[in-house]
Amino acid sequence: MDGRFLVDRVFTVIVVVVAIIAILPVFHIIAYITWRGLPIVIDNGLSFFTDVPAAVVAEKPGGIAPALAGTAFMTITATLIAVPLATLAAIFSVEYPNHVLTKAVRVTSRSLLEVATILIGMLIFVLLVLPTGRFTALAGSLALAIVMIPYVYTYAELALLSVPKTYIEAAYALGMKKAQVIFYVTVRVARRGLARGIAIAVTKAMGETAPLLFTAFGARSVIFGGPLEPADALPLMVFQFIQTGYDNWRALAWGGAFTLLVLYLSFFILARLLVKEVRY
Repeated sequence: MDGRFLVDRVFTVIVVVVAIIAILPVFHIIAYITWRGLPIVIDNGLSFFTDVPAAVVAEKPGGIAPALAGTAFMTITATLIAVPLATLAAIFSVEYPNHVLTKAVRVTSRSLLEVATILIGMLIFVLLVLPTGRFTALAGSLALAIVMIPYVYTYAELALLSVPKTYIEAAYALGMKKAQVIFYVTVRVARRGLARGIAIAVTKAMGETAPLLFTAFGARSVIFGGPLEPADALPLMVFQFIQTGYDNWRALAWGGAFTLLVLYLSFFILARLLVKEVRY
């Protein structure tokens, strides 16, 4: 057997083994959450998603409706705030790479990626919660929007920079204006990368707990009181309930963790199916 062939085979086996070892923890987490959470969801049926948490001494644990509604509202609102701002900032950075504002935006974006999200929650707490004297779903949405912005911006910028220059030059040659080239050519060609950044940012926001401790705080007696009232969220409920010694609340925590996992996977799969890849 040729020595080079043997080395190639050995190296291939090593790479495969290392890759399996790297992804095993992910599959272990998915399997364990499914094992603990799925039976809770099945036992309670539809009421698990429509009821409020029951008392700790109740026969059944109740449901996660307040956390589900709060997560939906705050994630959607944060997305509506973060995606347009970050995408427009990325477009500006790509079109005017040497502008002083572009340099400031890039530095700020990279800095936000490294900032602990709990600090973002504390910032909104000081700027919004303390002056108004109340925790609100809107404050939670703003905190999550700040968390999302650097992720959307980074992926959007990379996607826009990957668009072949020949496409852009051809569009200008056809007499298209700058705005038309950006939105009808550059953005459309880069849409898969844009969707990937949005998907990562949304799932990041859905799983955040720390910023919501200082902003939305949590409210479990009502499903959703409005944007100017405290609100619950799935990661917040899981974080608080799993630490208790009450079986009902711990069951809700496992069921909520499984629900959050399903939302994660569903969102990524849906984003991949809806946005087709552009081949050059």
